[in-house]
Amino acid sequence: MRTIVLTLLATGLSSVAVADIERPKAIYEVLDVPVEAMLPSAEAGGAPTIFYLNKNGGQFRPGNSDSRTNVSSIVDSISTIPAWPVSASGWSQVKSCMVTMFSRWNVTITDVDPGNTPHYEIVIAGSPGDVGMEDGVGGVSPFSGNCGVIPNSIVYTFAEVYGTAYRDICETSAQEVAHSFGLDHEYLCADPMTYLYNCGDKSFQNTAAQCGEYSARQCQCGGSTQNSVTMLDARLGLAGATVPPTVTIIAPADNATVAPGFAVTATATDDGAVSRVELWIDGAQHGSDTASPYSFTAPGSLADGSHDVQARAYDSGGAMGTASITVTLNSGGGGGGGGDDPDAGPGGVGDPDAGPGGSAGGDDDDTGDGYVSAGCTAGGGGGGGLGLGLLALGLRRRRRR
Repeated sequence: MRTIVLTLLATGLSSVAVADIERPKAIYEVLDVPVEAMLPSAEAGGAPTIFYLNKNGGQFRPGNSDSRTNVSSIVDSISTIPAWPVSASGWSQVKSCMVTMFSRWNVTITDVDPGNTPHYEIVIAGSPGDVGMEDGVGGVSPFSGNCGVIPNSIVYTFAEVYGTAYRDICETSAQEVAHSFGLDHEYLCADPMTYLYNCGDKSFQNTAAQCGEYSARQCQCGGSTQNSVTMLDARLGLAGATVPPTVTIIAPADNATVAPGFAVTATATDDGAVSRVELWIDGAQHGSDTASPYSFTAPGSLADGSHDVQARAYDSGGAMGTASITVTLNSGGGGGGGGDDPDAGPGGVGDPDAGPGGSAGGDDDDTGDGYVSAGCTAGGGGGGGLGLGLLALGLRRRRRR
């Protein structure tokens, strides 16, 4: 693969409160990419675009980007990235941040490999040396020479560079995957497309921002400004209306007589993804589970008599569906709750750091939650041409911490 290196001189490197380390320089490498890979996304306005958050690493082969087959335009030889040994709470923070970051758009976020389904892969693991880059690079993505979309792109956020700075990992991941949709750097501290820091949490800004790293410059594809929101609106499409999940209590049966500590099992489905299911008894929560089938154990302290049992299912957008039954508790020996799971814990899987309501999205365990659908935001624009014959240039940029 022919590689041309173009270095943009960067000045004014600053320190950050987290770890007091040097921020990245702006370095691009220009790669040859087939021109058809630069066309606008066909997914906008249709099926959600899938973002796969990969903390498990893997082996990647050089070539034109294809997340379905682990082929990456970033690597120059077969490269292995080790899994990121992140805590359940840390991973939940990264996932929830990414869901919130892209909540305006027609995006589905998952940490389970979609396999042969078209998707964008964000590898959040390893170190820059794993793909042959120098120490301190925080993240890298292909970038098309005409600011178009690169289908099935693989981008990287080197988690070992950031440690437990989970917000930085999220913002870097958002910038890297946005590069694969044609977004340039912005000289605007509040936007994740920036290299500027020490201005609080970042989110995509609906404003005409100057392009640049540590100073303003012309945008890669013409003009001096870029609106990251309107560009993503055009390339991802806005999220549709949220449909609440459908939830069913499969055990015990309605009006059943049960014994203390009875088991409750529920199923739930959604047009996107179920974030979690909670057990409520007589208006009080008694457990949360993120894996189907959703299994719970009622507290053994419930009094004899009639009890209202409710399962509440949430999707990643915070929409809630409910199902209720009534049971009669008989501590003198009765009952059959049915469907009990000897391995089920009293409280399900829940994470004490997870916020109420599920609007942040993402599950709270460390094993992968399947699909988490994000919501809706704006973007459009792009343009300019740096084509070479039948090939268009693809830029990739390295971010140094």
